[in-house]
Amino acid sequence: MSLLSKFVESLHLSFERAHFREVTKPVSFEGNAYRKNIILMLNRGHLCIGNDSQVVPENSFVFFSSHSQISLRQGIGKATELEEEEFMGEKQKPGFIRRVSCMEDRSEFPELCTLVTFDLLLYDTIPFFEMLGIPQIILPPDEEFAYLVKHIAIEYELNKLGRTKIIRNYMEEIIIHMCRYIDSQSQFQPFMEKLEFLNDRRLVDIVKYIQDNLEKDLSNRIIATIAYVSEDYIGQFFKTMTGKNLQDYIENKRLERAMFLLRTQPDNIQEIAHRVGFKDPAYFSRRFKMKFGANANAVRFQKTQPT
Repeated sequence: MSLLSKFVESLHLSFERAHFREVTKPVSFEGNAYRKNIILMLNRGHLCIGNDSQVVPENSFVFFSSHSQISLRQGIGKATELEEEEFMGEKQKPGFIRRVSCMEDRSEFPELCTLVTFDLLLYDTIPFFEMLGIPQIILPPDEEFAYLVKHIAIEYELNKLGRTKIIRNYMEEIIIHMCRYIDSQSQFQPFMEKLEFLNDRRLVDIVKYIQDNLEKDLSNRIIATIAYVSEDYIGQFFKTMTGKNLQDYIENKRLERAMFLLRTQPDNIQEIAHRVGFKDPAYFSRRFKMKFGANANAVRFQKTQPT
């Protein structure tokens, strides 16, 4: 059994978006990767990646892990450089990139690709591919992989009943495909060795305890007893294993749970603050606004509005 297989069941997926896009004029993008993982399928056309302009064959896939370095060019001829929001499709680049509907005849476009973005966390805390440090990968043509990517984009656009569940099922298959490919290629073994560092049950116990007990005292003293290490060492232990400050991680999880409760539960803001472990509702409101850019009252108000 490979080392990677021990961690597959502990991966937590969070899909963001997917769409087809036509490049009408040559474009390029260079810089730090988006905050999400990216799968880019070249359905048709000309795509080069990396400083050495490696050519990506049609029907192949390029994977960029979150916060990695991206360098690419699509189309033939002098390219116009994109901003990050334009590359990701959050902002249109008129005359250069156009969203393509799944209802259109996509065989008509000479430069066409499909973009999928997502989060993948180990133990619901560690950015998995970013932690491994895997560079951009070209995955060869694969009919099953192509089917999954295409239908994720279709489901995302059509937004029919059960969309979330179908996309999650497709995305989980994609992650298995990618992990199998990485595990089968010898050039990625040095990256896989980093998993040895995370092969520690104490981290799993800490993360699970935090998730199950957000409303309780989660001081360093309490968490240290879960991991069977000293109170003085627990912060360093967690930071070494995850790259995150322990108390920052706990607060972030509490705020994320609060956002979910505000959108789904009838309790008032003060009750929700207490349910996720904040003793001071005013402090909760300040931290909530800092994280999400909106106050809790606004989120509650949006929930009560008709859709």
